[in-house]
Amino acid sequence: MPQLLALEWNGSEARLAVASSHGDQVLVEQAFSVELRPREVGTDKSEVDIGARLAAALGARGLGRLDTLVAIGRTNIELRQLLLPPAPDDELPDLVRFQAMREFNEFDEKWLLDFVPLGDLPDQPRTVLAAAIGPELVEQIQQTCQAAGLKPRRLVLRACAAASLLARSESARQGELRLLIDLLSDEADLTVMSDGRVIFLRTTRLGGDPPQPQVLIGEVRRTMAAVQNQLGGRKVDSIVLCGVGAQQAEMAQRIEKDLAVPTELFDPFQGLKLGEELRSAPPEHPGRFAPLIGLLLAELEHTGHAVDFLHPRRRQEQPKKWRRYVLPAVAAAVLLVGYIAYVQIKRASFTQAILELSAKSAILDKELIEAYKVQDMAKEIDKWTVTDVCWLDELERLCRKFPPANDAMLKKLIIGPGKNSKGGLIAMEGLAKSPASISSMEQGLNDPTHQVTNNGINDDKSISPYTVEFKDQLSISIVPPTAAKPAPAQPKRGK
Repeated sequence: MPQLLALEWNGSEARLAVASSHGDQVLVEQAFSVELRPREVGTDKSEVDIGARLAAALGARGLGRLDTLVAIGRTNIELRQLLLPPAPDDELPDLVRFQAMREFNEFDEKWLLDFVPLGDLPDQPRTVLAAAIGPELVEQIQQTCQAAGLKPRRLVLRACAAASLLARSESARQGELRLLIDLLSDEADLTVMSDGRVIFLRTTRLGGDPPQPQVLIGEVRRTMAAVQNQLGGRKVDSIVLCGVGAQQAEMAQRIEKDLAVPTELFDPFQGLKLGEELRSAPPEHPGRFAPLIGLLLAELEHTGHAVDFLHPRRRQEQPKKWRRYVLPAVAAAVLLVGYIAYVQIKRASFTQAILELSAKSAILDKELIEAYKVQDMAKEIDKWTVTDVCWLDELERLCRKFPPANDAMLKKLIIGPGKNSKGGLIAMEGLAKSPASISSMEQGLNDPTHQVTNNGINDDKSISPYTVEFKDQLSISIVPPTAAKPAPAQPKRGK
């Protein structure tokens, strides 16, 4: 089979892997990264020509126009867990798209949508993990690939590709709830799996490469708490960290010690047949290639992809024309005869069945109302988390920079999302020793990401030694670093 290229990139680097199949065995020939940071000081990331850099790197390695499997990160998509009524699998695509029109923020007919079923029983309410990507981002990806001389064949969710590689390996254990950590330069994919199936995923910025252990551990702890809440108290049984080497081993030991959860390393290349060039010059960070290796193996071994935006799950094709008439006619005749006999013999049983179904319907109506309440709660949580502000850090900063007690005191503190649900807003009410104390407080709290606004103060000598009062007119608008305009190859994070 001809060579296949797997590709994914963010604002700092692109990662590429090349593989081909020989009989029933896959040969991973190359795996390398391409620097995408600006080469000149002061150059904006948006000015970097990603397609040209990819083309140059491919040309240097003698790789021509290849069919390409593109992995895309969680931050570039909309992701929701949807609750649907009982339905067979072939009806799920239409139900998911209909529900997505209500649940997703900007979804319309031009968006690409795919999903992962989280349950297999058609007579029970169905839960799916639905993912959608906007047409503008798809166009950007296609233009970048075209500039690099590549032809996209698949557009796959990155975390699902890495999870498929873990599920394929011997370390994929049935019945366990496993958390897969894939460190990707300055961000990390945190993917929770059960029996080889992705049930929860998130991507978080780590603010450094390599990340500080306490930062990563904090994000892992938050992920475990979210999963436990979503799964009715079920806890993560084990953690898998992608990568090899002393640094990753030390990180795994730190995670296991701090979280008291068994943690192991996972080498994406272990057990695979590698090309001579790859064996002699392996990538510096092999763990970062887990999504690409999983993507290539799933394609070459024809095991399928959990989420593929270019080939999403669809309703099965309708039967051929002659079957539309002959089979329904035969079925109608059989059903008519059976119906007549059934009505004659079982007339009385219908009344009882109606009563039982009515009782079940009433129970299901109550459950549906409760489900809507849970959805409403989830939306409120989304409104809070969308600010992308770590309030513990903000409160700690406020404690450090607030004036001494002799100069000012707080009476009320209100925190919440900022304007247009971006960033955050802190409103303060309290007393100060003098207007100069308030001015000093404003200067101490103000910086490029914290904008202090004071619309006025009032005289208040009710509590000595304070003489002035500031109310809700004194506020701090928090602008998170992630609010900066992203490069075209790395659009805004999905919610």
